[in-house]
Amino acid sequence: MTTSDLPNPTTGVSMGAFASVFQAVGGLRNRRALLTLLGCLFSGVLVSGLASRMGSLGVVLVPLIFLVAVGTGVNAAGVLLMDQARGVASRGTVDALVHGLMCIPKLIVMGLALLLVEIAVFIVLALVFLICKIPFLGPLLYVVVFPVSVIVVGLTLFGLFLCMVLALPAIWEGLTITRAIAQTLAIARTRLIESLLLLAAVGLLCMVVGFIVFGILGTGLVPTLGLQGSILGGGLGGLESLAGMVQGYGGGGYAIAAMVGGGLLWALAATLIGQVYLLGLNIVYLRVTEGLDTSATHAVLLRGFDDAKRRSAELGNRARAAAARERNPAPQAGTAAAPVPAPQPTAPTGDSAFTRTAPVAVAMACPNCSAACTTDDLFCGVCGQRLQ
Repeated sequence: MTTSDLPNPTTGVSMGAFASVFQAVGGLRNRRALLTLLGCLFSGVLVSGLASRMGSLGVVLVPLIFLVAVGTGVNAAGVLLMDQARGVASRGTVDALVHGLMCIPKLIVMGLALLLVEIAVFIVLALVFLICKIPFLGPLLYVVVFPVSVIVVGLTLFGLFLCMVLALPAIWEGLTITRAIAQTLAIARTRLIESLLLLAAVGLLCMVVGFIVFGILGTGLVPTLGLQGSILGGGLGGLESLAGMVQGYGGGGYAIAAMVGGGLLWALAATLIGQVYLLGLNIVYLRVTEGLDTSATHAVLLRGFDDAKRRSAELGNRARAAAARERNPAPQAGTAAAPVPAPQPTAPTGDSAFTRTAPVAVAMACPNCSAACTTDDLFCGVCGQRLQ
């Protein structure tokens, strides 16, 4: 099925739109996607059961292993079903598994981004409610704030739910995180009602498939338990043995085998329902994104990210400046500053007018004995005659 087979989304919700959703049952015939999802779910259940025997370490490993296995299987099956919905050649199972594993970090980042949007909305509402605490004026404002806040919160939660759900096929299609967020925001802004109605139709179809699947399994479970109890014994007969299977009591190896087989049945039921939902989700995504212009939303989103980076850089610079001021505090008022040493006098140099030259001694003769002496001598060194 290609996007050209889908009804034109500009005409709104039509019977053709709902009819296209019923093509999601075709996901049950995609054996490669079915086996991929079934293998990942069963492996997650089996490995989680083994890890639960590891004590306190198993408490941490069980949910992590299960989430990684389920996330990889769902993404890999979604990729294969996206190829089916777009009418292109299906990729290999190994490529789908690798792509499904690489989608997990992208979805985590996208979920955190949408969570930040929700937190920002609630912070704004909290500030508005604080304003409503003003005497006299507060109750008057609350008359308008209360219904508006209910509508805003409802639209925000539904919109973010829609964004997260429709972000899955966007990531499977190979879009980047920013492009996927921009596209889902554009869908929530322009085609919210149509998307919710089509997703509701997919949910109803999955409920019908689930009713059939669990009806078959439930119908076969009761007589099977009674028959195996009468033949194998060991407390494996009757519905009361289910609790023993879960706890690992009774029946020895048969109880463990029954637990593994029960996990396989659960994985099979979840896979059959999941196949219908994943293909239906891809069909809804292809319909609501046909002819959708996301360039403006993407540009606004990039500007918002750039502003957030700039503000984060400014806050970082301010924090570093404050830390530097704490390490090197300025002198407080009233504190005597350290005395500045006076400059040491230097010997005069050059031919300045203020330069004083030392007198030079001149040779002379003693007036009494004619002995040699200088003008610096007070007495003659030979006869003792006073010279000055």
